[in-house]
Amino acid sequence: MKKTTVGTVAVVAAVITAGAVAGRRGRSQDRWHTITIFCEPERLGSLPPPLGELGEPVEVNIRPAPGDRGTELSARLTNPVPAGAAKVAARMRDGDPVGRLRRALREARSLAEVGEVLLPDSPPTTRPTPTGAPLRYVTRHAREEGRL
Repeated sequence: MKKTTVGTVAVVAAVITAGAVAGRRGRSQDRWHTITIFCEPERLGSLPPPLGELGEPVEVNIRPAPGDRGTELSARLTNPVPAGAAKVAARMRDGDPVGRLRRALREARSLAEVGEVLLPDSPPTTRPTPTGAPLRYVTRHAREEGRL
């Protein structure tokens, strides 16, 4: 009986601590998201088009990449970003500002290197099916996640 009570208290304390940390993270600025683009820094200008059209206040840093490998484009949101349950809710309604920033960075790289935003073939199947729903979701959000 005593072990169960101690274990329950430990779990409750861990949940409260995790909630407090997520709450602090939700009020802070977003971290820097950096992408390397194979072009000269002068070609990008002060704010590449997809980042300028984002609609969110964004701080941008453009500098030459190490080893003469192009340009490093770094960006972060200046407004507080959602965390915890608020982040999950924002992602479910396609309102995640961090996902939009990451998509804008990928689109800026594609525009600078190729001249257009490259997209996957559409539609991926001939007709929408229930088993294809996860594929449609992943395809729609692929530019918002993963490595830049």
